[in-house]
Amino acid sequence: MKIGTPKEIAEGESRVAMTPLSALDLQKLGFECCIESGAGEAAGFTDAAYAEAGVEVIKTAAGLWKAADIIAKVRAPNETELKRLNKSKTLISF
Repeated sequence: MKIGTPKEIAEGESRVAMTPLSALDLQKLGFECCIESGAGEAAGFTDAAYAEAGVEVIKTAAGLWKAADIIAKVRAPNETELKRLNKSKTLISF
């Protein structure tokens, strides 16, 4: 199973649902991890830090939502994101 984290789109949101360290822990449990490019920037995490942790960096939000089985977000999804959900995906957010 692949866990993916998209970039938060709410104005002023600087948190990210997956850090490079948490990704390492998830990988130890057998999960693959992916993140949308730039998703960690506001929280101080570069794409390079994620890649170094073994996380697949995906260029677009649409690509991330398509690739991941489980989506981890800080904020609730907006309407566009809700349209990307289907019965085969699980969403985890506040």
